[in-house]
This record gives sequence, C-alpha cells and structure tokens, in this order.
Amino acid sequence: MPTKTKTRTVIQAKDVMTPNPVCVSRAATIRELAEVLDGNDISGAPVINGNGRLVGVVSQTDMIHRCVEGPLGSRQDSIFAALAEGLTADVDPEELGLVEDFMSEDPVTAHPDDPVADIAHAMAEEQVHRVVVVDGQDRPVGIVTALDMLAVFPRG
Repeated sequence: MPTKTKTRTVIQAKDVMTPNPVCVSRAATIRELAEVLDGNDISGAPVINGNGRLVGVVSQTDMIHRCVEGPLGSRQDSIFAALAEGLTADVDPEELGLVEDFMSEDPVTAHPDDPVADIAHAMAEEQVHRVVVVDGQDRPVGIVTALDMLAVFPRG
C-alpha cells in the first residue's frame, strides 16, 4: 500500500510496478527476442546475465534499429538504402547479432520503495519509457513503464 506522510500519500515503485518482469538473456538472438516480445505483448524487457543480474534493457525500437543497420560489420545504411530504392534486403536474422550487441547498457533502475515522483523525474531526465525495479543484488523484481506512471495521476 502507498505510504502515508503527514501531508500526503507517497506512492512507491512497488505500488505501480509490474512484478516479475519478463526478462531476456544477453545471449538471446534477435529472433528469440522478437518471439519473447511478441509472445508476451510487451515492447521491451530487462536484459540479464547468467546469474539473473540486470545488465541492460532492450526494446522493439532497439531491435528495429539493428534490423535497419544490418548485420554486424555491414555498412550501417546499406539495408535502409536498399529498401529506399525498392530493392529487397535479404537479411538472415542470425547475422544481426545477439541482444548484448544492441541493448542499452546502464539502464535506469529503481528500488521497490523509491517514490514514483523520483522515478518520473529519472524517466524524463534520461528520456526512457521504462525503469527496471531491482532488488539489492541487481536482480529485476519489477518494471515501471510510462503508462504505469500515467495511471498514478488523479482523474479530474
């Protein structure tokens, strides 16, 4: 439940987060990532290492950028140029690398007891759409999205 202070109720991350977020391995392929995002109807996910610790965050946008940039070692604009010229761009998804190759490192994090006002400020400051809520060992325990934050605002 939200914590009450003398003057107002302080809503914390644990009050608005989605618990037990779907996570992906840093070693997942782009195809595996697409399957996880699509299968869970989500647009992004925390990235974890073999010990379950947070090492990054990845989104559909990151995946799309990788698909447009092309396989590792290719010219960044080669696929985009081919598509713009009406040519077919044949790309093997396995050549696009692993999640760790295009995830965002150093994701914005929070702890379950952090006030949502602080989380909202961090989201605006860092221009991110999701904040991973972690425990004391940097293991994801929840996720707060921009939509979760909007639900906190009073109706009026």
